[in-house]
Amino acid sequence: MPEVLERPTVALHGITTVAGRYVIGEQSTHPGINLFACRLRMIGSDTLRLTAPVIPQKGERVSTSFNSFGTLTGRVTRQFDDGFEISIEQTASERERLNARIASFSEKLWTTETDRRVAQRVMPSNPRTVIARPDNWSQPCLIVDYSISGAAVSAAFQPEVGEIVTVGRVTGEVVRLFDFGFAVRFFEPQDADHLEGLLEAPDEWREVMRRTFHPV
Repeated sequence: MPEVLERPTVALHGITTVAGRYVIGEQSTHPGINLFACRLRMIGSDTLRLTAPVIPQKGERVSTSFNSFGTLTGRVTRQFDDGFEISIEQTASERERLNARIASFSEKLWTTETDRRVAQRVMPSNPRTVIARPDNWSQPCLIVDYSISGAAVSAAFQPEVGEIVTVGRVTGEVVRLFDFGFAVRFFEPQDADHLEGLLEAPDEWREVMRRTFHPV
């Protein structure tokens, strides 16, 4: 019998700068219902892990889209307190193309200088946080990016323009809606050195999320 060559497995871990979007299920896409923004954490030949505002059930079908890797579809295999992992459904040729994209992207990480524009919109290192309304309603959300004056947010609801919300511990007004979320303008410009910390979820909220997915 001819020798069967095992196809190599490629993986890239610790990604913090790749933003994308995902759709839960196979129904028509609706922002705030089943279409959300996400951040890539790990991508390999057969799996990927996301940080996300809404965590699907195990076995649920999810379609993801990233500029650098294209559209990748699969089913949820693991849940985390900040996101989930899917097993990618693909043919052998599609797997080879994905491996090539991962290798190409990995090379760019080592050869491309960091963008140092002054008018920064920053991608937070910990993008999953909490969004709240004045009536004490709150839920998880994901910060797509932010500046000292506002943030782009994705969550499992679509607010009205003009609605008041608090992202982490910073309050502002919803000023624009887009396909996977909405823009919040802070009531006051924030200190750039401390803003990321203010946008993080309070410790007690993060502890609740941790216990939800990692019960004692």
